[in-house]
Amino acid sequence: MTRAPYTQEISRQNKALFLFLLDQSFSMEEPLGNSANRKCDELVAAINGWLQNMAIRASGDEGIKDWMDVGVFGYRTDANASPIIESVLQGPLAGRGIVSIADIGAHPARIDTRMQYLPDETTGEMIEVPCEMPVWVDSKAEGGTPMCHVLYRAHEILNEWIGRHPNSFPPIVVHITDGESQDGDPIPYADPLRRLATHDGNVLLLNCHLSMTAAEPFMFPSSEQGLPDELAKVLFRMSSILPEPFYRHAVMEGFPLQPNARGMAFNADMVCLIQFLNMGTQAAPGLR
Repeated sequence: MTRAPYTQEISRQNKALFLFLLDQSFSMEEPLGNSANRKCDELVAAINGWLQNMAIRASGDEGIKDWMDVGVFGYRTDANASPIIESVLQGPLAGRGIVSIADIGAHPARIDTRMQYLPDETTGEMIEVPCEMPVWVDSKAEGGTPMCHVLYRAHEILNEWIGRHPNSFPPIVVHITDGESQDGDPIPYADPLRRLATHDGNVLLLNCHLSMTAAEPFMFPSSEQGLPDELAKVLFRMSSILPEPFYRHAVMEGFPLQPNARGMAFNADMVCLIQFLNMGTQAAPGLR
């Protein structure tokens, strides 16, 4: 009996791969949604939080289980408009492309102390409490948006990884941007990326658009109808249709999905970004 796709249990023998592609163009200096904080700062806060949570979830009696690989790549252009595609991990992991979650847990670049609002156990009032936060990625915002180049590089990375892990759960690519591609039409680069596959199914490409306006977000649309502009339609066409486990999980989380919903968010604020990042990990078998 043939097993349904996207059901391979994630383990040391059959690792997962999460590949993040982060827009670092100049417009990421703009504020995110209703926030006064820059998009680039909110984005790295979300990514650092995701990395910390994944390292904690992979921890056991024998240390951090090596059951997942992670890549975090930024893309922008330099002063001559030449594309820069590079791993944005800092500290001991600087310059490394794909690393294990065990390396992530063991080697943050530094530990920052930040203030968090938490309820006082005695009074129930919200109080500011210092909290230690590991940091792997710092914000950057300069140049343009070479989206085609980063998708081409992602294809190379995924093709090599799949060659070494042919039986694993398919890699999940999370692309986060705030604008249009400035080096051509990205769809011809997204299509072959999504066609890459392990024995368990095709690569999943999820796209999240960050907005500086307080507009209503579009989460997991099933058609282009109602999308606000051409950029939204391009990201929709680039995005994978949610496989059954992901669709089912999103419905359980309260999203009113229609059949053929795609892994896309448009006009996302910080809340949507966190939901989007968590969706892939919580729906994948063995990472719940």
